[in-house]
Amino acid sequence: MKKLFLTILAAAALCLPAQARNIWDDFSANVSQDNVRAFTKDLGGLIGSGTYTTGRVLGWGGFQIGPRGTMIFKMSKGLNDTTHTALGEREDVGEVFYPWLQADIGMPFRLDGFIRASSYQGMTIAGGGLRWGITRPNEMLGSFQPMLVISGHSASARDFSATHYNASLVLSMKFKYFVPYIGGGVDYTTLHINQADSAPELEGANEYAATARATAGFNFKLPSYLDLSLAANYAYYGLGAEASLSLRF
Repeated sequence: MKKLFLTILAAAALCLPAQARNIWDDFSANVSQDNVRAFTKDLGGLIGSGTYTTGRVLGWGGFQIGPRGTMIFKMSKGLNDTTHTALGEREDVGEVFYPWLQADIGMPFRLDGFIRASSYQGMTIAGGGLRWGITRPNEMLGSFQPMLVISGHSASARDFSATHYNASLVLSMKFKYFVPYIGGGVDYTTLHINQADSAPELEGANEYAATARATAGFNFKLPSYLDLSLAANYAYYGLGAEASLSLRF
Protein backbone atom coordinates (compact mmCIF):
# COMPACT_ATOMS: atom_id res chain seq x y z
CA MET A 1 0.00 0.00 0.00
CA LYS A 2 2.77 2.47 0.88
CA LYS A 3 4.60 1.72 -2.36
CA LEU A 4 1.41 2.26 -4.34
CA PHE A 5 0.75 5.59 -2.61
CA LEU A 6 4.25 6.90 -3.24
CA THR A 7 4.17 5.69 -6.84
CA ILE A 8 0.95 7.58 -7.49
CA LEU A 9 2.36 10.69 -5.83
CA ALA A 10 5.43 10.50 -8.06
CA ALA A 11 3.19 10.20 -11.11
CA ALA A 12 1.26 13.29 -9.99
CA ALA A 13 4.51 15.19 -9.59
CA LEU A 14 5.38 14.33 -13.18
CA CYS A 15 2.02 15.69 -14.31
CA LEU A 16 0.70 12.40 -15.67
CA PRO A 17 -2.91 12.33 -14.51
CA ALA A 18 -4.44 11.91 -17.95
CA GLN A 19 -4.87 8.14 -17.65
CA ALA A 20 -6.97 8.42 -14.48
CA ARG A 21 -10.72 7.76 -14.65
CA ASN A 22 -12.91 10.72 -13.72
CA ILE A 23 -14.32 9.14 -10.56
CA TRP A 24 -16.07 12.37 -9.47
CA ASP A 25 -18.25 12.15 -12.60
CA ASP A 26 -19.91 9.08 -11.01
CA PHE A 27 -21.59 11.30 -8.40
CA SER A 28 -24.87 11.96 -10.21
CA ALA A 29 -25.56 8.27 -10.85
CA ASN A 30 -24.90 7.20 -7.22
CA VAL A 31 -25.74 9.97 -4.76
CA SER A 32 -28.73 9.43 -2.47
CA GLN A 33 -30.25 10.63 0.79
CA ASP A 34 -28.45 7.74 2.51
CA ASN A 35 -24.92 8.60 1.38
CA VAL A 36 -24.79 12.35 0.66
CA ARG A 37 -23.86 13.35 4.23
CA ALA A 38 -21.10 10.75 4.48
CA PHE A 39 -19.76 11.91 1.10
CA THR A 40 -19.71 15.53 2.28
CA LYS A 41 -17.69 14.57 5.36
CA ASP A 42 -15.28 12.47 3.30
CA LEU A 43 -14.78 15.29 0.81
CA GLY A 44 -14.05 17.74 3.63
CA GLY A 45 -11.48 15.42 5.16
CA LEU A 46 -9.79 14.89 1.79
CA ILE A 47 -9.60 18.61 1.00
CA GLY A 48 -8.36 19.53 4.48
CA SER A 49 -5.53 17.00 4.45
CA GLY A 50 -1.98 18.11 3.71
CA THR A 51 -2.31 21.76 4.73
CA TYR A 52 0.68 21.31 7.05
CA THR A 53 3.60 18.98 6.32
CA THR A 54 6.49 20.41 8.33
CA GLY A 55 4.88 21.11 11.70
CA ARG A 56 6.83 24.39 11.87
CA VAL A 57 6.58 27.85 10.33
CA LEU A 58 8.98 28.77 7.53
CA GLY A 59 10.09 32.08 9.00
CA TRP A 60 10.42 35.49 7.33
CA GLY A 61 11.66 35.10 3.75
CA GLY A 62 11.25 31.33 3.66
CA PHE A 63 9.73 29.70 0.58
CA GLN A 64 8.48 26.22 -0.20
CA ILE A 65 6.85 24.68 -3.29
CA GLY A 66 6.09 21.17 -4.44
CA PRO A 67 3.56 18.41 -5.10
CA ARG A 68 1.47 16.83 -2.38
CA GLY A 69 -0.92 13.91 -2.34
CA THR A 70 -3.73 12.83 -0.03
CA MET A 71 -5.52 9.50 0.03
CA ILE A 72 -8.63 7.97 1.58
CA PHE A 73 -8.26 4.20 1.86
CA LYS A 74 -12.03 3.54 2.03
CA MET A 75 -14.95 5.92 1.72
CA SER A 76 -17.39 6.02 4.62
CA LYS A 77 -20.55 3.97 4.86
CA GLY A 78 -23.78 5.94 4.70
CA LEU A 79 -26.99 5.83 6.69
CA ASN A 80 -28.39 2.41 7.55
CA ASP A 81 -24.85 1.06 7.09
CA THR A 82 -25.17 1.31 3.31
CA THR A 83 -22.00 0.48 1.36
CA HIS A 84 -23.24 2.27 -1.76
CA THR A 85 -21.37 5.57 -1.61
CA ALA A 86 -22.00 8.70 -3.68
CA LEU A 87 -19.31 7.46 -6.11
CA GLY A 88 -20.45 3.82 -6.30
CA GLU A 89 -20.09 0.64 -4.29
CA ARG A 90 -17.53 1.12 -1.52
CA GLU A 91 -15.38 -1.85 -2.55
CA ASP A 92 -15.49 -0.88 -6.23
CA VAL A 93 -14.47 2.73 -5.55
CA GLY A 94 -11.57 1.60 -3.34
CA GLU A 95 -8.86 4.17 -2.57
CA VAL A 96 -9.53 7.79 -3.44
CA PHE A 97 -6.40 9.84 -4.21
CA TYR A 98 -6.01 13.54 -4.90
CA PRO A 99 -2.77 15.42 -5.79
CA TRP A 100 -1.94 19.07 -5.14
CA LEU A 101 0.60 21.68 -6.07
CA GLN A 102 1.21 23.97 -3.11
CA ALA A 103 3.37 27.05 -2.59
CA ASP A 104 4.18 28.52 0.85
CA ILE A 105 5.87 31.76 1.82
CA GLY A 106 7.14 32.98 5.20
CA MET A 107 5.94 36.36 6.40
CA PRO A 108 6.53 38.57 9.46
CA PHE A 109 5.02 37.90 12.89
CA ARG A 110 5.53 34.12 12.64
CA LEU A 111 3.01 33.85 9.79
CA ASP A 112 3.16 31.63 6.70
CA GLY A 113 0.81 32.04 3.77
CA PHE A 114 0.07 29.25 1.30
CA ILE A 115 -1.92 28.62 -1.86
CA ARG A 116 -2.76 25.26 -3.41
CA ALA A 117 -4.61 24.07 -6.49
CA SER A 118 -5.22 21.03 -8.66
CA SER A 119 -7.52 19.59 -11.29
CA TYR A 120 -7.71 15.80 -11.26
CA GLN A 121 -10.18 13.03 -12.13
CA GLY A 122 -13.01 15.45 -12.88
CA MET A 123 -12.67 17.78 -9.87
CA THR A 124 -10.88 21.13 -9.57
CA ILE A 125 -9.93 22.56 -6.18
CA ALA A 126 -8.22 25.84 -5.31
CA GLY A 127 -7.60 27.49 -1.97
CA GLY A 128 -5.11 28.62 0.59
CA GLY A 129 -4.62 29.72 4.14
CA LEU A 130 -2.35 30.88 6.93
CA ARG A 131 -0.16 29.20 9.50
CA TRP A 132 0.79 31.02 12.69
CA GLY A 133 3.55 30.00 15.07
CA ILE A 134 2.05 30.48 18.52
CA THR A 135 5.50 30.73 20.11
CA ARG A 136 8.75 32.09 18.72
CA PRO A 137 10.51 29.44 16.54
CA ASN A 138 13.39 27.69 18.29
CA GLU A 139 15.82 25.57 16.27
CA MET A 140 17.40 23.91 19.31
CA LEU A 141 17.16 20.11 19.23
CA GLY A 142 14.20 18.89 21.25
CA SER A 143 12.35 22.20 21.05
CA PHE A 144 8.59 22.28 20.52
CA GLN A 145 6.67 24.47 18.07
CA PRO A 146 2.88 24.89 18.48
CA MET A 147 1.17 26.19 15.37
CA LEU A 148 -2.34 27.24 14.33
CA VAL A 149 -3.51 26.59 10.74
CA ILE A 150 -6.60 27.98 9.00
CA SER A 151 -7.56 27.39 5.38
CA GLY A 152 -10.38 27.74 2.88
CA HIS A 153 -11.05 26.03 -0.45
CA SER A 154 -13.48 25.97 -3.32
CA ALA A 155 -14.12 22.73 -5.24
CA SER A 156 -15.96 22.17 -8.50
CA ALA A 157 -16.95 19.02 -10.38
CA ARG A 158 -19.45 18.29 -13.13
CA ASP A 159 -22.30 17.36 -10.76
CA PHE A 160 -21.47 19.25 -7.57
CA SER A 161 -19.51 22.10 -6.03
CA ALA A 162 -18.26 22.64 -2.51
CA THR A 163 -16.77 25.19 -0.14
CA HIS A 164 -14.48 24.06 2.65
CA TYR A 165 -13.02 25.67 5.77
CA ASN A 166 -10.57 24.18 8.25
CA ALA A 167 -8.87 25.10 11.50
CA SER A 168 -6.15 22.94 13.05
CA LEU A 169 -3.75 23.02 16.00
CA VAL A 170 -0.34 21.42 15.35
CA LEU A 171 2.59 20.53 17.64
CA SER A 172 6.04 19.52 16.39
CA MET A 173 9.39 18.63 17.97
CA LYS A 174 12.79 19.42 16.48
CA PHE A 175 15.35 16.67 15.84
CA LYS A 176 18.55 16.79 13.79
CA TYR A 177 17.33 15.04 10.65
CA PHE A 178 13.57 14.96 11.01
CA VAL A 179 10.62 16.66 12.69
CA PRO A 180 7.70 14.59 14.02
CA TYR A 181 4.37 16.42 14.26
CA ILE A 182 0.82 15.79 15.39
CA GLY A 183 -2.25 17.88 14.74
CA GLY A 184 -5.98 17.96 15.11
CA GLY A 185 -8.72 20.12 13.69
CA VAL A 186 -12.17 20.42 12.18
CA ASP A 187 -13.22 20.48 8.51
CA TYR A 188 -16.49 22.26 7.69
CA THR A 189 -17.89 21.60 4.21
CA THR A 190 -20.89 22.84 2.25
CA LEU A 191 -21.81 20.64 -0.71
CA HIS A 192 -24.07 22.02 -3.45
CA ILE A 193 -25.64 19.37 -5.68
CA ASN A 194 -25.96 20.44 -9.31
CA GLN A 195 -27.18 17.16 -10.77
CA ALA A 196 -28.44 13.94 -9.19
CA ASP A 197 -29.92 11.48 -11.66
CA SER A 198 -30.23 8.80 -8.96
CA ALA A 199 -32.06 11.16 -6.54
CA PRO A 200 -33.71 14.08 -8.40
CA GLU A 201 -35.07 15.49 -5.13
CA LEU A 202 -31.48 16.41 -4.17
CA GLU A 203 -30.83 18.62 -7.21
CA GLY A 204 -30.19 22.21 -6.13
CA ALA A 205 -29.93 21.24 -2.46
CA ASN A 206 -27.07 21.94 -0.04
CA GLU A 207 -25.56 19.51 2.47
CA TYR A 208 -23.60 20.82 5.45
CA ALA A 209 -21.17 18.72 7.48
CA ALA A 210 -18.39 19.18 10.02
CA THR A 211 -15.90 16.45 10.84
CA ALA A 212 -12.84 16.18 13.07
CA ARG A 213 -9.48 15.08 11.63
CA ALA A 214 -6.25 14.05 13.36
CA THR A 215 -2.81 13.81 11.71
CA ALA A 216 0.54 12.35 12.76
CA GLY A 217 3.61 12.46 10.54
CA PHE A 218 7.31 13.05 9.97
CA ASN A 219 9.12 15.68 7.94
CA PHE A 220 12.63 14.78 6.67
CA LYS A 221 15.24 17.22 5.41
CA LEU A 222 16.92 15.82 2.28
CA PRO A 223 19.92 17.09 0.29
CA SER A 224 19.50 19.84 -2.30
CA TYR A 225 16.97 21.80 -0.20
CA LEU A 226 14.34 19.07 -0.45
CA ASP A 227 11.79 18.19 2.22
CA LEU A 228 9.94 14.87 2.35
CA SER A 229 6.86 14.47 4.54
CA LEU A 230 4.88 11.31 5.25
CA ALA A 231 1.82 11.26 7.49
CA ALA A 232 -1.27 9.30 8.42
CA ASN A 233 -4.57 10.94 9.24
CA TYR A 234 -7.83 9.77 10.73
CA ALA A 235 -11.21 11.35 9.99
CA TYR A 236 -14.81 10.31 9.41
CA TYR A 237 -13.67 8.02 6.59
CA GLY A 238 -11.27 6.19 8.88
CA LEU A 239 -7.61 5.93 7.92
CA GLY A 240 -6.01 8.15 5.31
CA ALA A 241 -2.49 9.15 4.23
CA GLU A 242 -0.56 12.22 3.10
CA ALA A 243 2.78 12.71 1.35
CA SER A 244 4.72 15.65 -0.03
CA LEU A 245 8.04 16.41 -1.68
CA SER A 246 8.95 20.10 -1.59
CA LEU A 247 11.77 22.42 -2.56
CA ARG A 248 12.42 24.63 0.46
CA PHE A 249 14.59 27.72 1.00
